[in-house]
Amino acid sequence: MEDSTLKEQLIHALLRFKKLGMTFPADYHVNVGEFFVMKNLEKGHLCPEGPMNVSDIHHNLHVTKPAISQMLNSLEKKGYVSRAIDPTDRRRISVTLTEEGSKVLKAVKQYMDQTLEMTITRFGEDNVRELISLFTLLVDISEDVQAQAMSAYRKGENLID
Repeated sequence: MEDSTLKEQLIHALLRFKKLGMTFPADYHVNVGEFFVMKNLEKGHLCPEGPMNVSDIHHNLHVTKPAISQMLNSLEKKGYVSRAIDPTDRRRISVTLTEEGSKVLKAVKQYMDQTLEMTITRFGEDNVRELISLFTLLVDISEDVQAQAMSAYRKGENLID
């Protein structure tokens, strides 16, 4: 495959998509990571096991514990979450969404829902379904190729001969 422009175009498109991300109006004072932490805590309120802790959030979101702690520190400073020692296990710190956090989460979810709905409407439901399928396939193939490439590299072999 000699078409380096196709490779460059793919990388450029992926980087543009990654850079696009999801942003929220500044007056909500949350970023995407914090939004997902808050959303996870909201689900945790429904858990019969009780309040969530950092390990629960880490497990659910597949984000490092230091990153979770940093987001929780930020959210706590904003008054969106509270942390307390778990009375049933003093080694655990329970994390809960505050009333203000619930209000902000509701507003952010509504904003996100509206922007996604507009995007889907403009792009078309069939196109969105196809894009999801193609992205999933691309990620699956990329993970497999990267694993093969790393294995070949460790053995001192070329991936393509």
